[in-house]
Amino acid sequence: MKNRIFYIVLLLFLGLAAHTNAQADKWTGTWRMEYKPWPGRPPLVIELQVGLPGQQTLYPALLKLDYGNTFHGVYELLLATKSATQLGIGRFKYPVSETPFRLGSWMLYLNGTFNYGKPTNGPAYMQLSRMWIKDFGLFMKGLDDDDEIYTSTKVTLRGLLYQDSIRLKKINAQPWTGPHTNRIIHPEEDSIYFGIYDQVITSDSVVQLSIKDDDQLDKDTVTLVHNGRVLLHRMEMNDQTREQRILLDTGMNILTFFADNYGGLPPNTGNMRITTEGKTHVFDFAHRANWYATYLVAQFYRKPAAPTAPIKAPPPTTTRKNESLTSFTVHQADIILELWDAQQEDGDSISLRLNDNWIATGLPVKKAVQQIKISLQPGENTLLFMADNLGSIPPNTAALRIRFGTQAKTLELKTDFQRNNLVKIIYDPPAQP
Repeated sequence: MKNRIFYIVLLLFLGLAAHTNAQADKWTGTWRMEYKPWPGRPPLVIELQVGLPGQQTLYPALLKLDYGNTFHGVYELLLATKSATQLGIGRFKYPVSETPFRLGSWMLYLNGTFNYGKPTNGPAYMQLSRMWIKDFGLFMKGLDDDDEIYTSTKVTLRGLLYQDSIRLKKINAQPWTGPHTNRIIHPEEDSIYFGIYDQVITSDSVVQLSIKDDDQLDKDTVTLVHNGRVLLHRMEMNDQTREQRILLDTGMNILTFFADNYGGLPPNTGNMRITTEGKTHVFDFAHRANWYATYLVAQFYRKPAAPTAPIKAPPPTTTRKNESLTSFTVHQADIILELWDAQQEDGDSISLRLNDNWIATGLPVKKAVQQIKISLQPGENTLLFMADNLGSIPPNTAALRIRFGTQAKTLELKTDFQRNNLVKIIYDPPAQP
């Protein structure tokens, strides 16, 4: 009898733990707003149900618009993580049902990001931050279609989507579990395009990235997020193609390419190209299917490498002096190191150690930017940079940029056989809410 009671309690505990973990994500759940443009008339109810994320970055969602007895619409869409407090809104909203008329291209007005907020007292909310579409021939399109008795309802819905404030309050944390969540985040399972490109499988650990403006230079800016980590933040595209190398994680890599604005000549015409195994894959906002999109999603699956011999540590560093370059504090565990030769490429090679672990040895310093992602432990972390050689032009030199969140710190490394460079990073985790 005692054993039976024990197992029942254990099962209840495990079920509660699973339930709690499923609801730990702040975005998942149901969000709602009542919009009352006219007194004495029923409100227009907006409801957004958000499901559990794929790869912790892509959220399937269901949007409902109910306006009394005059309109009912249900739409599937994709939301993508732009930052800890922002979800990008997908361009395409698949109409599961719409009666008695269709909103059509007016749904393009619902774009930009949902920005998260949580007051001290009260429920969490999502505030819509649009990227304005002022032209493109959308405003009057479809207004005079169908019966004229729908005109007033259409004007109200268009005004909501086009310019009125939208703030959705969270009413529960139950993830959306509709029958079509998989087709939203897995494009290989359906032909509907939600902004995710087909998966690319590669054996390369490093891919070459290039970003440029496909049209006239008009101050288009873009952001690039890799598996939830920001690689580029509001970068303005100019006449120089931005090129750098990206170190892929083993397994799935989600690269989300965001348009931050539409520039002076809408829409944003940013073009991202990623080269791996000799083939270049293009992700382009100028493509008709992506006009006025908030983001595009590239998927690169890096196959696990075959087992190799353990990394051989460089020669002991005890005979070299450790020269401290800087010390600073960050509030996130995952940061990105970018290394390149800012002078003449002359065959320099360096090794990097984080605390007691060598994370790279014999790394050639090239003109192209190389990225290394590292995870910090709470408290003080020590990054040691050691010269493997002096190149053809002593000393060994490299430019180092440390990206943490939306901030960055740039340093100049100078090492030789008598000195190493040392950087101390204090990781101060944010307080738990």
